[in-house]
Amino acid sequence: MDPFVRTADKAPYHRLWTEQNQSQPPETAIDSPLLTLEHTSDVNPLEPEQVSEARRVLRQRRALVDGSHAELRESVIQGQRHVVERFLAGRRARFGIAQSRPLDDVPALVREGRDIFIVVKFMDERPHLAATLASLVHQRDVDLGRVVILAVDGNSTDGSDTVVADAIARNPSAARIAYLNQSMPGAGNAARLGIDTCIATVYEMCRADGRWDRLQTATIAVSDGDTVYHPSTVGTIRRMLDEDPTVDAVMPFLTYKFTAALRLFQDYRPADPEELRRCAAGTEPVPVDVDLSDLHAHRALPRAGRRTDGETVRLTGADGTTVSVGLSAVDPYGRRFGVLADRAGRRGYLFEDRNLVLAEAPVSGFDAALVFLENGGVRPDEKWRWHTVIGHDLFLYWSFAGMGLPERMVFPDTSDALKTARVWSLAIGGQHQLRRPGLRIATGSDYQSGRVLQAVGCTVRLGPAEVFTETETDRLIKMIRNFVRRQSVFYGETRSAALERATGLYVHMTRIQNEIERELRDDYDDEVFAQTAFPERVIFPLRWMLQNAVRYAAHGEPEHETVRARVLRVMFRPDTAARIDRDLLTPAALSAVADATYHRKQELAERVAEAIITDHYVEIMEFYQATLRDFFAAHEVPERCWAWLLDGVGESRNALREQPPKVDPAAVWDGAEFDIDVARGQVVGLRERR
Repeated sequence: MDPFVRTADKAPYHRLWTEQNQSQPPETAIDSPLLTLEHTSDVNPLEPEQVSEARRVLRQRRALVDGSHAELRESVIQGQRHVVERFLAGRRARFGIAQSRPLDDVPALVREGRDIFIVVKFMDERPHLAATLASLVHQRDVDLGRVVILAVDGNSTDGSDTVVADAIARNPSAARIAYLNQSMPGAGNAARLGIDTCIATVYEMCRADGRWDRLQTATIAVSDGDTVYHPSTVGTIRRMLDEDPTVDAVMPFLTYKFTAALRLFQDYRPADPEELRRCAAGTEPVPVDVDLSDLHAHRALPRAGRRTDGETVRLTGADGTTVSVGLSAVDPYGRRFGVLADRAGRRGYLFEDRNLVLAEAPVSGFDAALVFLENGGVRPDEKWRWHTVIGHDLFLYWSFAGMGLPERMVFPDTSDALKTARVWSLAIGGQHQLRRPGLRIATGSDYQSGRVLQAVGCTVRLGPAEVFTETETDRLIKMIRNFVRRQSVFYGETRSAALERATGLYVHMTRIQNEIERELRDDYDDEVFAQTAFPERVIFPLRWMLQNAVRYAAHGEPEHETVRARVLRVMFRPDTAARIDRDLLTPAALSAVADATYHRKQELAERVAEAIITDHYVEIMEFYQATLRDFFAAHEVPERCWAWLLDGVGESRNALREQPPKVDPAAVWDGAEFDIDVARGQVVGLRERR
């Protein structure tokens, strides 16, 4: 397949503003607020020549793909090669060859056709890492013989390296898994080592066989070690990149883990697959003709078809097949369960309460959250807790997957949740660790590489909501804790500018995650969630949806009409939708967004979005209720189980009407609350609990 031929219709997604950047002088990127932060990073700076070369390649590639300048093909390929060579030279001058050495056995990688590289960077992620790796080696809709998973350890001290060793030994797929340890401390360095290694590897593969167009077609993705992926994630991203050669990166649709969030409820008891395996020793599994490796098993063995009948659970599959599963094992909490096995020997554990735990995918999907709700696991005094930690993400997901908000309007950020970019484009800026004045370490390294691409002129697309990614709850619990303590330091400052929100205090909190979860579970009553946590948190998706709609509407009349039809008329009553369009999406307001410099467009769009939220919050909450109602109906959850959750939601506090007190992140860093290993960027202890 020609890597410069578009195989699908050119989609009218959000790309106009970055394409405009392609014709700008390099200073518009180098001197931007984002790159000003980059200058404080621990890596070699992005030079003007690199930006100019990349922008020239982007312009030429567009002309080549449009079909009118076939003679540009060799110039595009050579330009991409120069970008990669300049990048590697800069990295090696800064860090030495050992920090960007190619993987071993490049000839074998060439023979095997490996062109999908996934970097999993982690530090002390033992509780989560196995699930991350399992979700990657069980990907569907992609030839895993093309995949290399590079697990990069940031000097873990909790035995995370043994998790990787076990995954390599047990790997059931054609994917290759390799391990690297990053000896250099500091947040961001593990990801940088992984990306630089992959770029160097692909470069050497090109040298080996002369196929330099591989820099366009090969991809590198980055994952945290605590994230799980829908089984079609890698294949969907690859298809999106293959269909349009002018797309340089794809960001999957991101939520928090629905199942992991259950740990924040009083009556939840976890079900660890390894523990269940030990409890079921000697139990004969019931064979099922269903793949138990991923969340598709929950659809094939639906909740409505799981019926407890005395000593067994009758299991009726989506195809009508029925089997009886004996409840012959007992877990440490005294719960009875039976064992299933598919043809490959993968196991599932079916409980008497109808919960189905998949050994290979124990924390993915929302099946467990729905079973918990159906079984009455959410107490009446946990209503707003539920909205804060589960309802919020179901709303975000179903707004797009069920209610029809268009992903094509979204101008995505790119977190380390399998952001995937072409090799040559990722080499434009690489991975960085941001800093800010007054902060020793700032979060945001995962956002920066994608934002650099957009500032230079690359197109980044959002993946479909149906193929969602789930990240661990550590950021969620930090966010909630900061709301409650008025510490607007880590995804907790809902009023600041976008770049500031993405570069708050960075502390890696795996060491104390259990303590923080216990604090949220035991010390925060539902009034805290009702009055503080939920109102502050729900601002994030609402502003994200609406500011993207404003920027998209500013493209032109066809896009404006899409926003009218598929955003305003979906979220609001007809008269309100018309009033918002008339009073806020005015020609003057949209022209101001269109005419603003690239780095001010989001700021202007967010002002409009916040005005919409402030003035029409009650109707937005009605849309929130309607979205959850539609989700529950689509997933056949009995109304008696959820109707009470939606009572009074429209009356929740409109947090945007208030200004919380400003808190200097450095004051929190230097305070008595955390014990911080600065070199590792990690909290190693919690000194005090207020």
